[in-house]
This record gives sequence, structure tokens and C-alpha cells, in this order.
Amino acid sequence: MDNIIIPNTNLRCSKFIFGTGSLLNILNKKKRLYLLDNAVNLGFTHFDTSPYYGFGLAEENLGEVIKQNRNLTVTSKVCLYPPGKLNHNLIEMFLKKSFGKIIPKLSSPKIDFTIEYAKKSIDESLKKLNIDCIDILLIHEPIIDLLNIDEWRYFLENLVKIGKIKYFGISSLNSSRIKKFLKIKTKLFNIIQTLDSIDLNEADFILDNNLPFQITHGYISSLKKRQPKTLLKDVFNKIINRNSKGAIIISTTKEKNLNEIVNLLKKND
Repeated sequence: MDNIIIPNTNLRCSKFIFGTGSLLNILNKKKRLYLLDNAVNLGFTHFDTSPYYGFGLAEENLGEVIKQNRNLTVTSKVCLYPPGKLNHNLIEMFLKKSFGKIIPKLSSPKIDFTIEYAKKSIDESLKKLNIDCIDILLIHEPIIDLLNIDEWRYFLENLVKIGKIKYFGISSLNSSRIKKFLKIKTKLFNIIQTLDSIDLNEADFILDNNLPFQITHGYISSLKKRQPKTLLKDVFNKIINRNSKGAIIISTTKEKNLNEIVNLLKKND
């Protein structure tokens, strides 16, 4: 897989990023690690994760793979955390998610925009990921009215200075949240990660603000949801052309989906 340099940064990574949001849908750890290893073997060099994914287990599993592949880069996040505590074992996660279908607060994320909790979470993420520096740290689903912008800017810049992160930014499924950050003078981002699709073009607001697409996601999931009869191979070029310079996240639990992406990329070259 070809590598790209994420626009407005010096960070080189694979065109497609492997997202770990659904990784813990695979309950067998060996199978999870096999999927991650297979992604590495297919050319994925960047992985997107969060302490909320798998209630910390996604970072932990990814860390085992990173330990054996020091060339990999990673995105993690703050402000959206597992319910109750940062660390869960598989049984705890499974029970919370299962009973959370009846009592939502058991599995709903802990939302905390304090720097104090972010510091704790970052240290835990570094430990789980077996790294000294997170390549990209994103504020997960930021709410501008709940963030002290100047304090956060100082905090994030200091993290870069002391070498705990390289880049920082914001990530949201809700474009209206990101738009508010584009209007303020103090910028809380080097990188914006946002939802997009080839039918609704949700990320057009990025271009409207004379910014490049850096990291986008949602193309394949939106296709399955709104155009279930459309084959990925028939729209793959549109996806690539939609974000031609930046990186695209895909999240899957199936090896065949990874192989399909890589084979389509080869045909696209």
C-alpha cells in the first residue's frame, strides 16, 4: 500500500488507516491479534484507536502488535472514556456492554473534558500501546462550550514540547461540532478527523474553510447503510478521489474486507 503525508503535517502513513472501533466485536483475542497482524502485513502502517474502544482493550491489543512492529504510527484520543474506569478486562467489558442494552448508562462513555483526567488517560494509553509518543492525539467529540480553549491549547502544545505527542486535533461524527472550532481564533488542532461520504459529502465544510482533507472516515459504512446493493469496487475510485491527498479510515472485523481494499488499491494504481 502506498504511503501519503497527511496534509499540513510531516506525518507519513498508509493511505488507509485501520480503525479499531469494532475490534472488540471479536471476542477471541488470538483472532483480534491475527486481524491486526494481517493489516500490518497488507501495508497498513497507521492505526486509529481510543481508550473508549473496547473499554481500553483495543489499545492494549494494538500495543502488542506495535511492540513487534516499531514502524507503526497511531492515533488515540481523549475526553471520551470507558464508563467507570479506564481499565477493563474482557469479562467486565462484555458484561457492561450486554447489560448496557437494558441500562444504557452501564456502557455509555464517560465524557470528561478536564485536563486532569486527560493526563491520566494519556499515560494509560502510552503504557497500553507500548510507546513513548502518540503520533496524533485527538479530542474525541469535543463540545466547545465545555472546553477551556486556552488551557487546552497550552496543554496540547506542552505535550508536543515534552515529546508525548506529535500532533493534536479534533474528531467528531458531528460536523457542527467541528465547525464551531473553525470560527475561533485559538486553534485546537493540527489535524481534523471527520465523517464523510460520497453521497452526502458531509466534510465539504472543510474545503469551504480552505482546509485540506486530512483524515476522513465513513465511506464504506455509509455505503452499506444507504446503498446496500452498491458494490465497493464500483465506487472505490470515487472514494479515493474524494480524499485524494489525505488518509481514509476503515474499520472491519473481517480479513476479506482488508484484502478487498488492498486489491482495489492495486488496481487503482
